[in-house]
Amino acid sequence: MKLCDIEHQDFLIQCKGIDDITRAHNDGKIAFIPAFESCTMIENELDRLDILYGLGIRLLGITYSEANSLGAGLNEKGGGLTAFGNKAVERLNKLGLAIDIAHCGDQTSLDVIEASSKPIFISHAGARAVWQTNRMKPDDVIEACAKKGGVIGIEAA
Repeated sequence: MKLCDIEHQDFLIQCKGIDDITRAHNDGKIAFIPAFESCTMIENELDRLDILYGLGIRLLGITYSEANSLGAGLNEKGGGLTAFGNKAVERLNKLGLAIDIAHCGDQTSLDVIEASSKPIFISHAGARAVWQTNRMKPDDVIEACAKKGGVIGIEAA
């Protein structure tokens, strides 16, 4: 329903690809990127990623704070990307869905960066060296993301 409403707005464009970002910029509009902060809803069905892509979603977080079938969230101690999570990362890359690790645990974040054939996003976080909380990312995760060409969005938390 939200995407239907967005389709009728004159001040933004639903972003389905890079060209839409450029077009929005050139037209003085906002590029709206439909996203979910977690893949929890796919449970153990990779085909659900295809459905989400078909619905217009273009960015998916692997976890949201708690663990799911893909990996450990930032509230979990230890744990990383699961075997199913590795398959999901591969499918996300194939579909062209951007991957976000903003709410993933440290090991899951590192595992996703390594497993992905494409750069990943830390859409909203900060440096744990500045604020010592699991919500922020440690230097090794930030550096690994940057080395892979990823995008890091700084959160003012």
